[in-house]
Amino acid sequence: MIDYKSRLKEMFSAVLENSVYNEKLIHQYFSQNYVQHVDGKTLHFDGFNQHMKTLKKDMPEIKIDIKTLVQEGNTVFSNHVVSKKTASDMKIQVIGEFRFEGDQICYCDELTYLISGDPKDRDLGSRI
Repeated sequence: MIDYKSRLKEMFSAVLENSVYNEKLIHQYFSQNYVQHVDGKTLHFDGFNQHMKTLKKDMPEIKIDIKTLVQEGNTVFSNHVVSKKTASDMKIQVIGEFRFEGDQICYCDELTYLISGDPKDRDLGSRI
């Protein structure tokens, strides 16, 4: 069985914790058929790509603290906390279901909760 937990951790580090937007990495880790449901919104591949551009512009320095990862087949469930690397108090808890096709993420269904920080960051999971 493929270790999708490791692949997800690798993506978190290479794509999300990376302070620079890199479209090549988006294409490496995410399927062209990617669909993400987050907090009542749906993003397809192009919308997700735009979301990543916006995220890197608004918040380039983030870190991810993984609390729990569970894999069943090609699905990984994650409970993790996203925070700014700076002294900011922004913290967002994310509960997500990630599905893989081969070695790419093809689907994500997640809920985000602003633990602390500016209320304008509540949309961080879907901001375009």
